[in-house]
Amino acid sequence: MTRPQFLVDLERDGYVVLPNIIPAEVCDEFVSEAWEWLESFPYGFKRDDRSTWDAEHLPYSTTGGLYNRYSVNHEAFVWKIRTQPAIIKVFEQIWGTDDLIASFDGMNASLPINAETGRKDIKPTPAWPHIDQNPRTISRFELYQGIANLSPNGPQDGGLCVLKGSHKLHQEYFESIGGFKADQDAGVNENGYTYKKGEDEWFKSKGCEEVKICAGKGDLILWDSRTIHWNASPVGTQTRFVTYVCYCPRDQMTPEEQTKKVQVFKDRKGTTHFPNMNRIPAERPGYHNALPRRPDGTLDPANRTRPRKEPEETPIVLKLAGLRT
Repeated sequence: MTRPQFLVDLERDGYVVLPNIIPAEVCDEFVSEAWEWLESFPYGFKRDDRSTWDAEHLPYSTTGGLYNRYSVNHEAFVWKIRTQPAIIKVFEQIWGTDDLIASFDGMNASLPINAETGRKDIKPTPAWPHIDQNPRTISRFELYQGIANLSPNGPQDGGLCVLKGSHKLHQEYFESIGGFKADQDAGVNENGYTYKKGEDEWFKSKGCEEVKICAGKGDLILWDSRTIHWNASPVGTQTRFVTYVCYCPRDQMTPEEQTKKVQVFKDRKGTTHFPNMNRIPAERPGYHNALPRRPDGTLDPANRTRPRKEPEETPIVLKLAGLRT
Protein backbone atom coordinates (compact mmCIF):
# COMPACT_ATOMS: atom_id res chain seq x y z
CA MET A 1 0.00 0.00 0.00
CA THR A 2 1.39 3.39 -1.04
CA ARG A 3 2.01 5.75 1.85
CA PRO A 4 0.51 9.26 1.57
CA GLN A 5 3.06 11.79 0.34
CA PHE A 6 2.37 14.08 3.29
CA LEU A 7 3.63 11.37 5.65
CA VAL A 8 6.80 10.93 3.61
CA ASP A 9 7.39 14.70 3.77
CA LEU A 10 6.54 14.83 7.47
CA GLU A 11 8.97 12.07 8.38
CA ARG A 12 11.71 13.62 6.26
CA ASP A 13 11.38 17.28 7.26
CA GLY A 14 9.66 17.12 10.65
CA TYR A 15 6.77 19.29 9.47
CA VAL A 16 4.30 19.63 6.60
CA VAL A 17 1.45 21.91 5.48
CA LEU A 18 -1.71 20.30 4.11
CA PRO A 19 -3.79 22.81 2.11
CA ASN A 20 -7.55 23.34 2.14
CA ILE A 21 -8.42 20.90 4.91
CA ILE A 22 -11.01 23.11 6.67
CA PRO A 23 -13.83 24.74 4.65
CA ALA A 24 -13.61 28.53 4.32
CA GLU A 25 -17.02 29.10 5.90
CA VAL A 26 -15.99 27.05 8.96
CA CYS A 27 -12.84 29.16 9.30
CA ASP A 28 -14.88 32.37 9.07
CA GLU A 29 -17.29 31.14 11.73
CA PHE A 30 -14.39 30.33 14.06
CA VAL A 31 -12.87 33.79 13.60
CA SER A 32 -16.22 35.48 14.30
CA GLU A 33 -16.76 33.38 17.44
CA ALA A 34 -13.20 34.01 18.64
CA TRP A 35 -13.68 37.79 18.37
CA GLU A 36 -16.95 37.45 20.25
CA TRP A 37 -15.24 35.35 22.95
CA LEU A 38 -12.56 38.00 23.48
CA GLU A 39 -15.26 40.66 23.75
CA SER A 40 -17.29 38.63 26.27
CA PHE A 41 -15.01 39.42 29.21
CA PRO A 42 -15.80 42.44 31.42
CA TYR A 43 -12.62 44.34 30.58
CA GLY A 44 -13.91 46.32 27.61
CA PHE A 45 -12.03 44.80 24.67
CA LYS A 46 -13.56 45.76 21.32
CA ARG A 47 -12.25 44.39 18.04
CA ASP A 48 -12.90 47.73 16.29
CA ASP A 49 -11.37 49.94 19.00
CA ARG A 50 -7.57 49.81 18.87
CA SER A 51 -7.33 51.65 22.19
CA THR A 52 -8.58 48.43 23.86
CA TRP A 53 -5.90 46.25 22.26
CA ASP A 54 -3.84 45.72 25.39
CA ALA A 55 -3.53 43.46 28.42
CA GLU A 56 -5.80 45.67 30.53
CA HIS A 57 -8.73 44.97 28.22
CA LEU A 58 -7.99 41.36 27.23
CA PRO A 59 -8.30 38.05 29.12
CA TYR A 60 -5.07 36.37 30.24
CA SER A 61 -2.97 34.70 27.57
CA THR A 62 0.59 33.52 27.07
CA THR A 63 2.94 34.71 24.31
CA GLY A 64 0.54 37.53 23.43
CA GLY A 65 -2.44 35.49 22.29
CA LEU A 66 -2.30 31.81 23.26
CA TYR A 67 -5.46 31.07 25.26
CA ASN A 68 -5.61 27.80 27.21
CA ARG A 69 -7.48 28.88 30.35
CA TYR A 70 -11.12 29.92 30.96
CA SER A 71 -12.31 26.53 29.58
CA VAL A 72 -11.87 27.93 26.06
CA ASN A 73 -10.60 24.44 25.22
CA HIS A 74 -14.22 23.24 25.29
CA GLU A 75 -16.00 26.13 23.64
CA ALA A 76 -18.39 24.94 20.94
CA PHE A 77 -16.47 26.83 18.24
CA VAL A 78 -13.21 25.10 19.27
CA TRP A 79 -14.83 21.66 19.28
CA LYS A 80 -16.25 22.37 15.81
CA ILE A 81 -12.68 22.51 14.47
CA ARG A 82 -11.56 19.54 16.57
CA THR A 83 -14.30 17.40 14.99
CA GLN A 84 -13.70 18.40 11.38
CA PRO A 85 -13.86 15.15 9.37
CA ALA A 86 -10.92 16.02 7.10
CA ILE A 87 -8.63 16.75 10.07
CA ILE A 88 -9.58 13.50 11.76
CA LYS A 89 -9.03 11.60 8.51
CA VAL A 90 -5.44 12.90 8.34
CA PHE A 91 -4.72 11.59 11.84
CA GLU A 92 -6.40 8.28 11.02
CA GLN A 93 -3.92 7.93 8.15
CA ILE A 94 -1.04 8.79 10.48
CA TRP A 95 -1.98 6.20 13.07
CA GLY A 96 -3.67 3.56 10.90
CA THR A 97 -6.82 3.48 13.05
CA ASP A 98 -10.07 5.39 13.46
CA ASP A 99 -10.19 4.74 17.21
CA LEU A 100 -8.69 8.09 18.23
CA ILE A 101 -8.83 10.41 21.21
CA ALA A 102 -8.14 14.16 21.10
CA SER A 103 -6.17 16.59 23.19
CA PHE A 104 -8.11 19.40 24.85
CA ASP A 105 -5.88 22.19 23.55
CA GLY A 106 -6.64 25.89 23.50
CA MET A 107 -6.68 28.44 20.70
CA ASN A 108 -4.62 31.38 19.51
CA ALA A 109 -5.95 34.84 18.71
CA SER A 110 -2.81 36.99 18.46
CA LEU A 111 -3.39 40.64 17.63
CA PRO A 112 -0.61 42.19 15.54
CA ILE A 113 2.12 43.95 17.51
CA ASN A 114 3.17 47.23 15.92
CA ALA A 115 2.96 50.91 16.72
CA GLU A 116 0.77 51.86 13.75
CA THR A 117 -2.10 49.37 13.59
CA GLY A 118 -1.71 46.88 16.44
CA ARG A 119 -0.82 46.37 20.08
CA LYS A 120 1.62 48.84 21.58
CA ASP A 121 1.78 47.43 25.13
CA ILE A 122 3.96 44.41 24.37
CA LYS A 123 6.92 43.56 22.15
CA PRO A 124 7.21 40.61 19.77
CA THR A 125 8.13 37.36 21.50
CA PRO A 126 11.81 36.45 21.02
CA ALA A 127 12.56 33.03 19.56
CA TRP A 128 12.50 30.30 22.22
CA PRO A 129 13.61 27.10 20.47
CA HIS A 130 12.18 24.03 22.19
CA ILE A 131 10.77 20.57 21.67
CA ASP A 132 7.54 19.16 23.06
CA GLN A 133 8.79 15.68 23.87
CA ASN A 134 10.65 14.22 26.83
CA PRO A 135 14.39 14.16 25.97
CA ARG A 136 14.56 10.71 27.56
CA THR A 137 12.43 9.31 24.72
CA ILE A 138 13.91 11.44 21.96
CA SER A 139 15.09 8.50 19.85
CA ARG A 140 11.55 7.41 19.00
CA PHE A 141 8.54 9.07 17.40
CA GLU A 142 5.69 9.73 19.83
CA LEU A 143 3.37 12.39 18.41
CA TYR A 144 2.52 14.71 15.57
CA GLN A 145 1.03 18.01 16.69
CA GLY A 146 -1.34 20.05 14.57
CA ILE A 147 -2.36 23.65 13.97
CA ALA A 148 -5.67 24.35 12.26
CA ASN A 149 -4.86 27.60 10.46
CA LEU A 150 -8.05 29.68 10.35
CA SER A 151 -6.88 33.00 8.90
CA PRO A 152 -4.28 33.86 6.23
CA ASN A 153 -0.77 33.51 7.61
CA GLY A 154 2.05 35.16 5.71
CA PRO A 155 5.63 36.12 6.56
CA GLN A 156 4.61 38.99 8.89
CA ASP A 157 1.58 37.30 10.45
CA GLY A 158 3.28 35.32 13.19
CA GLY A 159 2.99 31.59 13.55
CA LEU A 160 5.09 28.46 13.76
CA CYS A 161 8.84 28.53 13.13
CA VAL A 162 10.80 25.27 12.85
CA LEU A 163 14.30 23.96 12.32
CA LYS A 164 13.70 21.63 9.40
CA GLY A 165 15.01 18.11 10.02
CA SER A 166 16.03 18.77 13.62
CA HIS A 167 13.81 15.92 14.87
CA LYS A 168 16.46 13.43 13.69
CA LEU A 169 19.48 14.97 15.40
CA HIS A 170 18.75 15.34 19.12
CA GLN A 171 20.44 12.13 20.20
CA GLU A 172 23.61 13.10 18.32
CA TYR A 173 23.45 16.60 19.82
CA PHE A 174 23.01 15.37 23.39
CA GLU A 175 25.86 12.90 22.95
CA SER A 176 28.08 15.73 21.71
CA ILE A 177 27.47 17.83 24.85
CA GLY A 178 27.44 14.98 27.38
CA GLY A 179 23.67 14.69 27.83
CA PHE A 180 20.71 17.00 28.20
CA LYS A 181 20.91 19.76 30.79
CA ALA A 182 18.75 19.52 33.88
CA ASP A 183 17.85 23.22 34.02
CA GLN A 184 16.43 23.07 30.48
CA ASP A 185 14.50 19.82 30.96
CA ALA A 186 10.77 19.88 31.79
CA GLY A 187 11.18 16.75 33.91
CA VAL A 188 10.24 13.07 33.86
CA ASN A 189 6.51 13.76 34.10
CA GLU A 190 6.45 16.52 31.51
CA ASN A 191 7.24 16.72 27.82
CA GLY A 192 9.65 19.40 26.82
CA TYR A 193 13.18 20.69 26.52
CA THR A 194 14.19 24.30 25.88
CA TYR A 195 17.34 25.27 24.02
CA LYS A 196 19.27 28.30 25.19
CA LYS A 197 20.22 31.14 22.88
CA GLY A 198 22.87 29.96 20.45
CA GLU A 199 22.42 26.22 21.01
CA ASP A 200 20.26 25.99 17.90
CA GLU A 201 23.33 26.93 15.86
CA TRP A 202 24.61 23.36 16.22
CA PHE A 203 21.52 22.13 14.36
CA LYS A 204 21.89 24.81 11.70
CA SER A 205 25.51 23.71 11.21
CA LYS A 206 24.13 20.25 10.43
CA GLY A 207 21.92 21.66 7.66
CA CYS A 208 18.70 22.37 9.57
CA GLU A 209 17.10 25.32 7.81
CA GLU A 210 15.10 27.83 9.87
CA VAL A 211 11.61 28.03 8.36
CA LYS A 212 8.80 30.39 9.27
CA ILE A 213 5.78 28.40 8.13
CA CYS A 214 3.24 30.31 6.06
CA ALA A 215 -0.19 28.84 5.44
CA GLY A 216 -3.55 29.74 3.96
CA LYS A 217 -6.94 29.91 5.59
CA GLY A 218 -8.11 26.34 6.14
CA ASP A 219 -4.68 24.70 5.96
CA LEU A 220 -3.50 22.11 8.49
CA ILE A 221 0.07 22.35 9.79
CA LEU A 222 1.63 19.21 11.26
CA TRP A 223 4.94 18.76 13.02
CA ASP A 224 6.82 16.10 14.94
CA SER A 225 6.99 16.96 18.66
CA ARG A 226 10.77 16.45 18.41
CA THR A 227 11.16 19.15 15.78
CA ILE A 228 12.72 22.27 17.32
CA HIS A 229 10.16 25.04 17.03
CA TRP A 230 8.87 28.30 18.48
CA ASN A 231 6.19 30.85 17.73
CA ALA A 232 6.75 34.18 16.00
CA SER A 233 4.53 37.13 16.92
CA PRO A 234 2.43 38.80 14.21
CA VAL A 235 3.93 42.19 13.32
CA GLY A 236 1.92 43.06 10.21
CA THR A 237 -1.78 43.92 10.08
CA GLN A 238 -3.38 40.45 10.27
CA THR A 239 -4.65 38.93 13.51
CA ARG A 240 -3.59 35.30 13.80
CA PHE A 241 -6.41 32.82 14.45
CA VAL A 242 -5.65 29.14 14.98
CA THR A 243 -6.62 26.28 17.20
CA TYR A 244 -4.41 23.36 18.14
CA VAL A 245 -5.42 19.82 17.22
CA CYS A 246 -3.81 16.57 18.25
CA TYR A 247 -5.00 12.96 18.28
CA CYS A 248 -3.62 9.55 19.13
CA PRO A 249 -5.01 6.00 19.42
CA ARG A 250 -7.20 5.28 22.40
CA ASP A 251 -5.16 2.19 23.20
CA GLN A 252 -2.24 4.42 24.25
CA MET A 253 -4.19 4.91 27.49
CA THR A 254 -4.80 2.45 30.29
CA PRO A 255 -8.43 1.94 31.41
CA GLU A 256 -7.67 4.11 34.44
CA GLU A 257 -6.29 6.90 32.25
CA GLN A 258 -9.34 6.67 30.00
CA THR A 259 -11.59 7.09 33.02
CA LYS A 260 -9.61 10.16 34.06
CA LYS A 261 -9.81 11.64 30.55
CA VAL A 262 -13.57 11.31 30.56
CA GLN A 263 -13.70 13.16 33.88
CA VAL A 264 -11.40 15.90 32.54
CA PHE A 265 -13.85 16.32 29.68
CA LYS A 266 -16.87 16.39 31.98
CA ASP A 267 -15.13 19.01 34.10
CA ARG A 268 -14.33 20.98 30.92
CA LYS A 269 -10.65 21.28 31.76
CA GLY A 270 -7.88 21.90 29.25
CA THR A 271 -4.84 19.71 28.68
CA THR A 272 -1.50 19.81 26.95
CA HIS A 273 -1.13 18.54 23.40
CA PHE A 274 -0.56 14.89 24.42
CA PRO A 275 -4.09 13.39 24.22
CA ASN A 276 -3.23 10.39 26.39
CA MET A 277 -1.55 12.07 29.36
CA ASN A 278 -4.27 14.16 31.06
CA ARG A 279 -1.84 16.97 31.93
CA ILE A 280 -3.81 20.06 32.99
CA PRO A 281 -1.87 23.36 32.82
CA ALA A 282 -4.34 25.10 35.15
CA GLU A 283 -3.46 22.57 37.87
CA ARG A 284 0.32 22.64 37.48
CA PRO A 285 1.76 22.50 41.03
CA GLY A 286 3.60 25.63 42.10
CA TYR A 287 3.12 27.34 38.75
CA HIS A 288 2.37 31.05 39.28
CA ASN A 289 0.14 31.35 36.22
CA ALA A 290 -1.69 28.06 36.63
CA LEU A 291 -4.84 30.15 36.99
CA PRO A 292 -5.42 33.23 34.82
CA ARG A 293 -4.28 36.53 36.25
CA ARG A 294 -4.71 40.21 35.57
CA PRO A 295 -1.75 42.40 34.56
CA ASP A 296 -1.12 43.34 38.22
CA GLY A 297 -0.66 39.65 39.13
CA THR A 298 -3.95 39.17 40.94
CA LEU A 299 -6.19 36.23 40.10
CA ASP A 300 -8.69 37.02 37.38
CA PRO A 301 -12.16 37.42 38.99
CA ALA A 302 -13.68 36.70 35.57
CA ASN A 303 -12.14 33.22 35.38
CA ARG A 304 -14.44 30.54 33.98
CA THR A 305 -14.58 26.86 34.73
CA ARG A 306 -17.17 26.12 32.04
CA PRO A 307 -17.22 27.30 28.44
CA ARG A 308 -19.38 30.26 27.49
CA LYS A 309 -21.05 28.16 24.82
CA GLU A 310 -21.09 24.44 25.65
CA PRO A 311 -20.27 21.97 22.89
CA GLU A 312 -23.02 19.66 21.73
CA GLU A 313 -22.11 16.20 23.00
CA THR A 314 -22.41 14.45 19.66
CA PRO A 315 -21.15 10.88 19.13
CA ILE A 316 -17.87 12.13 17.59
CA VAL A 317 -17.28 14.59 20.45
CA LEU A 318 -17.84 11.86 23.01
CA LYS A 319 -15.63 9.43 21.13
CA LEU A 320 -12.73 11.90 20.92
CA ALA A 321 -13.23 12.69 24.62
CA GLY A 322 -12.68 9.04 25.50
CA LEU A 323 -16.22 7.72 25.71
CA ARG A 324 -16.92 4.84 23.40
CA THR A 325 -20.07 5.34 21.30
